[in-house]
Amino acid sequence: MSTTKGSAPIKKHKHDHLLDNIFTAFAWALVIAGTIGGIWFLVFNSKNEETNDAQIDQYVTPVAARVNGYVQEVRYHENQFVHKGDTLVIIDKSEYLIRLKRALADEAGAGQNVITSQSTRQTVAGNVDVRKAQLEAARVRVWVTEQEYNRYKNLLLDESVTQQQFEHVKAQYDEALARYTEMSKEINLANLSTNEAATKIASAQTLADLKKAEVENAALYLSYTVVTAPYDGWVGRKVIQNGQLIKEGQTLVSVVSREKWVTANFKETQLQHLVEGHLVKIKVDAFEHKIFTGRITSLSPASGSRFSLLPPDNSTGNFVKIEQRIPVRIDFTNNEDISLLRAGMNVEVISPN
Repeated sequence: MSTTKGSAPIKKHKHDHLLDNIFTAFAWALVIAGTIGGIWFLVFNSKNEETNDAQIDQYVTPVAARVNGYVQEVRYHENQFVHKGDTLVIIDKSEYLIRLKRALADEAGAGQNVITSQSTRQTVAGNVDVRKAQLEAARVRVWVTEQEYNRYKNLLLDESVTQQQFEHVKAQYDEALARYTEMSKEINLANLSTNEAATKIASAQTLADLKKAEVENAALYLSYTVVTAPYDGWVGRKVIQNGQLIKEGQTLVSVVSREKWVTANFKETQLQHLVEGHLVKIKVDAFEHKIFTGRITSLSPASGSRFSLLPPDNSTGNFVKIEQRIPVRIDFTNNEDISLLRAGMNVEVISPN
């Protein structure tokens, strides 16, 4: 019994010593790994600028209705790829077609008024020419009767003609002179009528131009009943149905562009190492083992907070210094691999110094 009791503590001591050695080795391994990791982290950070505050970006354009009306047909499916100019939505055009027909009728009437005014002016101008010819004849008549009057006046002094004959010739002269004066006044009135007719042409032409503009406006509104894609891209969620009443300015669908890029929000202290044209590495959370490459295209002229609806004003109240982030645009250089990327995906950007 004494031997057995003496040997048990010895075995227990050896077991504890073995455990101590294992724990010591494990602790040293952790220390070495931590040291190597720390050195790698310091070296990596000294040679790279990185941020995980970055996302895939695409243009998302809301396509809005430009007229009121009922939806007649929806020609797209959710998430469908469309080309620029493809018809997305057709709005009932009955009302706008009637407006166009009415505008065309008004334009035709205004055009006829222009033709009538031009014809009136030509008629009045022709009357002026006729009156000018008549005035010339009246002038000749005045000259002839004036010569006859002077001749008979001299003959009367010589008593070669009677007083009655003289008065008859004088009456013809006075009549010719009155006729000439009357024709002169008629020509002046005809000239005024011509100017008035020309003015009416200008007014009629102005009205015709206005009616033409109304036709173009009605045709433009009619064209708005067909809603088309603004560029090549993918349509988003379908939010309208046939027969639905829509209002002007209402968003019908959103189109996402084919163009993709990364918007990375680097800290302001990192900008000193970021230069336009530098290549960067891009890690997308959705594709863990895939590395994309990109090129820094541009740096924002202001911090993201400055573009907000209510930018901060540090001149009032208590000031708390917050490290700002500057948006940086990065374009992909391997576009053939980005077909599965979607706007809003989280990415990590690494830029070598």
